[in-house]
Amino acid sequence: MMMNYRQATSRTNHFSSVNQSGNHTSTGQLFQQLFSTYMQPSNNQSLYLNQPSPQQPGFAVGQLPYTHQTTPIPTMNEGDQKTSSFDELIQQAADKFNVDISLIKRVIQAESNFNPNAVSYAGASGLMQLMPATAKGLGVTDLFDPKQNIEGGVKYLKDMLNRYDGNVTLALAAYNAGPGNVDRHNGVPPFEETQKYIKKILG
Repeated sequence: MMMNYRQATSRTNHFSSVNQSGNHTSTGQLFQQLFSTYMQPSNNQSLYLNQPSPQQPGFAVGQLPYTHQTTPIPTMNEGDQKTSSFDELIQQAADKFNVDISLIKRVIQAESNFNPNAVSYAGASGLMQLMPATAKGLGVTDLFDPKQNIEGGVKYLKDMLNRYDGNVTLALAAYNAGPGNVDRHNGVPPFEETQKYIKKILG
């Protein structure tokens, strides 16, 4: 910080009195002396430019603080690479019924998020959320047995793919809402749950 007004005035008056008392100091020399004195900081003062600028903790100079963080949202496509303890059973069912393993994994993730003990409000159970009546027709005796549930679910998915000539969208609609509703509407039923289900799996 530069010297205060009183210090500047006092020193100016001092040089003026010296000049008037007969000292032959020129105006230019007087100005140089005054300027030099003015620019010298006192012992207990420092120039403002030498002071570090205050910073908020965690932020560097010139860096704007983040107002939010982008946290990545998982998509169903990540189910293709998801590793689980059921991978071998899924692979066996995929080979047996000739169904794309990535599609099976997406269905399992959408249905139960790989929870073999999952039960829906409607009573669908297990990894692939089979209804009891459907499971019985598929030969599944224990809905919570991962091997039986996966094999039964993949067999049913394959049946739907065959029924709709390999159309995955219609097969998924039938898996979720039943083939009767798909046939009745001649396509994907106008059910919000079914439409979200298909989008969740296929993206």
